[in-house]
Parts: sequence; structure tokens; C-alpha cells
Amino acid sequence: MRATDKGLATLGAVTGFGGLVAGAACCLLPLALAGIGIGAGGLARLTPFHAPLSVLALLAVAAGWYLHLRRRRACLADANCEAPGGATPIILAAAAAMVVLSALLPSIEAPLMRLLAH
Repeated sequence: MRATDKGLATLGAVTGFGGLVAGAACCLLPLALAGIGIGAGGLARLTPFHAPLSVLALLAVAAGWYLHLRRRRACLADANCEAPGGATPIILAAAAAMVVLSALLPSIEAPLMRLLAH
């Protein structure tokens, strides 16, 4: 795996996780932390960063997939090229899953809260 591919995949995973945490910081994360006895303090302050982190994560993951697929196609045409490693698609898929979950969190948070309240 090239350093550029790995860097973009890692950036996508980190920003996806950041967007997920920022989206959960409003209600779900404090409830979970309170359930295990940890105060939630200022986590709600992260909520305004949800949208920018989600957009950044989406762009990073999309760039990672583009570069990975471009290199893969180039290696199919060049016999001397080393094909991308197997870890890149796994990292990119995990990052994409976190970005999707982060984007869906605002719409699924209320039903989850109702389930937890019962």
C-alpha cells in the first residue's frame, strides 16, 4: 500500500470517527457515559462540528477510494506494478461505514433514545 493511500484511508477513518463522536455528543454519548458513571461535561460543545467533520470525512474517504481504484487499474495495465495491498479496501470500508453512521446518527438518535428510555 502506498503512503498516500494509507494516509487518506487513515484520515477518512479518523474524521469519520470524529464526526460520529461529534454527532453522538449531544445526547447518546452523555447517556452512555452516565450509564457507566462518567460525567458527560462539555461533550455537547462538539455538536457544531458534526457537519464539517462529516463532510471532511466523506471527501477523504472518496479521495481514498479514487486513488486506490486508480492505482489498481494502473497496475492491471502494467505488469511491473505492485498491486495495492489488501488492507486499503478494509480501512476504506471501515471509514465509509463510520461516515455513513455519522451521517445517519441525527435521524436515528431519537428512536434510539426512546428505546433506551423503556
